[in-house]
Amino acid sequence: MQKKIAGRKKLSLNINRGDMWDEVTLKHLLQRKPKILYQGKSKYQKIIVLEAKDVRMYLDRQLQFSSLDERMYHEALVHPALSMASGRRNVLILGGGDGMAVREVLKYKDVKSVDLVELDPKVIALAKRKPISVLNNRSLFSKRVKVHLQDATIFLPSNAKRYNVVIVDFPDPSDKQISKLYTKEFLQVLTKSLAPGGIIVCQSHSTEDTPRVYWSIYHTFRSVGMNTKSYYTYVPSFGDWGFHVASYKELNPGRIKVSVPTQTLPKKITSLFNLPKQLLAKKKNAMPNSTKNLRLFRYYRLDKAKHKVPNID
Repeated sequence: MQKKIAGRKKLSLNINRGDMWDEVTLKHLLQRKPKILYQGKSKYQKIIVLEAKDVRMYLDRQLQFSSLDERMYHEALVHPALSMASGRRNVLILGGGDGMAVREVLKYKDVKSVDLVELDPKVIALAKRKPISVLNNRSLFSKRVKVHLQDATIFLPSNAKRYNVVIVDFPDPSDKQISKLYTKEFLQVLTKSLAPGGIIVCQSHSTEDTPRVYWSIYHTFRSVGMNTKSYYTYVPSFGDWGFHVASYKELNPGRIKVSVPTQTLPKKITSLFNLPKQLLAKKKNAMPNSTKNLRLFRYYRLDKAKHKVPNID
């Protein structure tokens, strides 16, 4: 039974999908007795929205966003791809039920429709409610936006619409089930939804903590014949965070010019594509992810196992 909690209440957290820093930060925050805006379970996950000096959402103990720096993530996720796209009429967002990516997409007047595919109706309900609706500028109420409460693996094969830009904002591939969303086979279905010259951008986890995950996603895009460019940005809540843009057309990040207002992107967007040498050297350590060989969640666990959770008691 889901329940809304107004005020403070001790939390019972049994499910854990977060990494060590999520664990440490959440434990630290709970010791300070923050205001719990929402605590409950959906059909798919445990959800916590709390307010300290910022507003945060945790899904299965994994931090999804902090209001202090979420723009650093979402602006980097959205604007390079939309700026490189040959058209922006129709945009598809997979995941991203908090509405933050939608907020950034709606800045473009030539975007006529945004289809948001989100599995969890509770996340959508919270995104339409204060304080999250304030953070996302009530983006989910826009007439240009249509929310599909559906599994992406079911939505894509049954949808005939073609998209100029697809934004993949799935959860991190921490288990076998989520890892299937980053396979060669899934991408082969996803690319059928692209309009001619269409572009995909995919959040690809931490370049610092999980470089094999990052490069496996890159190699998976390449395995379906897509031209792929890699970039990253720094988000204080998460550290260095990686993305890939992919298309069957030629991609030239050097020509990126963002035509809408942003708050956190560098003046020269091309600087995001200048990967450190030590990261580039790790490209050879990963291979594509497929349903026949689900490497991605194994890479995730192996890389995470290298880090020990500090004791803050």
